[in-house]
Amino acid sequence: MEALSSETGAMPAAERKQRAAIVIIEDGRLLLMHRIKQGKDYYVLPGGNIKKSETPAIACVRETREETGLNVWLRPEKLCVLEGKERTEHVFVARKHAGMMRLGGPEMAKMGPDNQYALEWLDEARLSQIKLRPKALLPYCLALLRGRPVPAAADDSH
Repeated sequence: MEALSSETGAMPAAERKQRAAIVIIEDGRLLLMHRIKQGKDYYVLPGGNIKKSETPAIACVRETREETGLNVWLRPEKLCVLEGKERTEHVFVARKHAGMMRLGGPEMAKMGPDNQYALEWLDEARLSQIKLRPKALLPYCLALLRGRPVPAAADDSH
């Protein structure tokens, strides 16, 4: 059992999982991983766990390549860092991407009737209709799709 901080309900920073994720936009659409797991239907940004020997940026590039088949070049700064109860999510934006998109890595190996993965491009209208996890990502993703400045909270993401 993992210890939770009694004040915030969050795990101590040393025990918290670290995840790197990426926003990739092409032709006014956002690339997401559609997940159907144990009857739950939701979407996440491509990405995954940061290994102890990696920086968040290196993990982001590696995970994106493994999951999507795409090579990405990141913008110099993070979009945001989101703190959840059990995980810290470092979110980057691709300034460029190339390659042939295809599901791969552990996601392909873990596919089964009760554990589905699918890469999907969603436009702004569709993004507003789905369950995005973590949901705190929605204003950032919508701002980027609209070509607007990201929410001010992104400034505290160092």
